Amino acid sequence: MIKGALNKQLIIRVGNDVGTLAQITSVISSYKINMVAVCAYAIDGHCVVTMVTENNLHAKRLLKEKGYDVEEEDIALITVDNAPGALHAITEKISAADVSLKLIYGSVDKNGKTSRIAFVSEKNPKKILQAIKIL
Repeated sequence: MIKGALNKQLIIRVGNDVGTLAQITSVISSYKINMVAVCAYAIDGHCVVTMVTENNLHAKRLLKEKGYDVEEEDIALITVDNAPGALHAITEKISAADVSLKLIYGSVDKNGKTSRIAFVSEKNPKKILQAIKIL
């Protein structure tokens, strides 16, 4: 099973200080907003946090109120069976369609039946959905 839709991710750029991610997730969770996917990484003293929530509009507003610089970016959010080879099948189709990816992230519980994966491309994320025959 493969399902997907166009979505948006929030992008927050901050310093790589101890506790910064905890502060960001505190803002989100204190308003009972569920995170669907999250990715955070640090390079040269700077940190980038990308996330998809169940209410990006509200999350973005709350984070901006707390002084965070928040951007949005179009993505393809894919739900796929949690099984060996599932990601390979998707990435093979994306590659065959000559779509360049700049980031993917997601997660699943070990006993979960499905995974949700955010795909970010250099171009229109709609091409990702077309490549895997969702559009």
